[in-house]
Amino acid sequence: MKDNKKIGLALSGGGFRAAAFHLGVISKLNKLNLLESIDIVSTISGGSIVGAYYLLNKNDFTKFETGFINSLQKSVIKEILFSRRILITLILLTLSTFLSAYIFIKVGNLVTILVPILLIIISLLYFQFFFLPFSKLKEKAYRKIFFSNQKLTDLPDSPAIAINSTNLETGTLFTFSKSKVSDSSYEYPKDGGKSIKFKSETFNISFAVACSTAVPVPFNPYKLKKENFKNHEDYKRISPALSDGGLYDNQGIHKLTQPKSSYECDVIICSDGSQPFTFKYRGFNSFDVLYRSTDIMMRKIKSLQFIRDVYGKQKSIAYFSLDWEYEKCIEYFIRAIKENKVSIELINYHKINQALINEIMKNDFVNALIYIKDLIKYSSIIKEGVNSEERVYISKIKTNLTALSKDQIQLLSKHGSVLIELQLRLYCPTLII
Repeated sequence: MKDNKKIGLALSGGGFRAAAFHLGVISKLNKLNLLESIDIVSTISGGSIVGAYYLLNKNDFTKFETGFINSLQKSVIKEILFSRRILITLILLTLSTFLSAYIFIKVGNLVTILVPILLIIISLLYFQFFFLPFSKLKEKAYRKIFFSNQKLTDLPDSPAIAINSTNLETGTLFTFSKSKVSDSSYEYPKDGGKSIKFKSETFNISFAVACSTAVPVPFNPYKLKKENFKNHEDYKRISPALSDGGLYDNQGIHKLTQPKSSYECDVIICSDGSQPFTFKYRGFNSFDVLYRSTDIMMRKIKSLQFIRDVYGKQKSIAYFSLDWEYEKCIEYFIRAIKENKVSIELINYHKINQALINEIMKNDFVNALIYIKDLIKYSSIIKEGVNSEERVYISKIKTNLTALSKDQIQLLSKHGSVLIELQLRLYCPTLII
C-alpha cells in the first residue's frame, strides 16, 4: 500500500524463462524499496514458481536470490523423466516389445507381434495418466527443488499471493492463497446449495504451483481430495479438474483488475514473460496444430484483457513484455498519449506541455522522445540492460521447465530489471519518488 492505493504485482506464465525474467523484476522492486509496498502478488504458471518461492523467503532477500538462481539450474523435466516410475514403465514396455518380437520369430505369424504392440499402444493412450503420471511426478520435483513440504499456511500474511490455475470443470480460475482457496463458481453453486469452501492448511505449495503449471497434454489435470473440503460432503457435489492458469489468464492480471474481487488493486505492475506470438507456422502433425491453437487462444485472451484492463485510464498499470526493446517503451508511451490512453493527471505529472502534445498528435515524436528520455533518465537505466542480440536470444529460450544456465538467468533477470524501471517511471512515477 502506498498513498492509500493498493498495489498488485502480476507475474505471467512462461516456464523457467518467465521465472528468471520475474526474478529481475522482484530484485528491482527491492532496490527501489517498493517490494514491501506490494499488497497482492497474482501468479500464473512460471510466475507461480518464483512468486511462491520469494514469499517463502521474503525475510532474507539474499537467500531468496541465491537459492532461486541455484534452483533454476535444476531441471524439473529431468527429475520427471528419470524418476523410478517412468524408468520402470519404459523397462516394462521394452521387455514387452522384445517378448513380442521373440514370439514372432519363433511362431512366424505377424499377428503375434502386431496384436501385443497394438494393445500396448491402446493401453498407453487410454491409461496414459496411470502409466505416465507426469503431473504427480512434477509435484514431487517441485517439492525436491523448490518448496519442500511447506503448505499454503506457511506463506506470509503480506503480501498475499494468489496462485492461479484453470478449473476445467467450471471454466474459471481456481485460486490458492493463504487466507482462502476458491473458485468464484463454487461461491454460488449451480445446485443451489451452500457455498463450497476449502481448507488452505491441507494444500502443499508444491501442489498449488503444480496445478498452476499443468500445461495440457503432457500434464493431466489435478484432482482434489476429500480432506481439502471444509465440508467433506461437498466432495460429492463437484469434481474440480485443475490445469494451467494460462488457459484463462496467462498474464495474471485478471484477479487484480476484477471489480469487487478481494484481490483487486488500484495500481498494477504486470511482468509478462510469456511466449511472444510469432507469425510463422509450419504444422506437420496434430500436436503442432494443437500447440498453435493454444497459442492463438492465449493471444485472444491477452488481447481482450488489454482492451479491458491495460489500455484504459481506470487504473495505473505498468505493463511490459520480455521481447520488448527499451526504446519501444518510450514510443509506446507516446503513442498511448496520442490515442488518449494516458490520464491527464499523468501527463501533467510529467509536465508534458500542449506544444509537445500537438506535435504528438501530428505523428511527430522526435521532441517527445528526447524530452521523455531525459525526464526518466533513460540512458542511465538501460546501462544495466541487455543489447539487441541478447534480447533476441533470451526471447527464443523455450518456455518449459528444463534447467537454465547461469548466464541465461542473468540475462533474463537484467532485462526484467530494466523494463520494470522504465515502465514504472513512465506509468507509475509516484511510486518511486
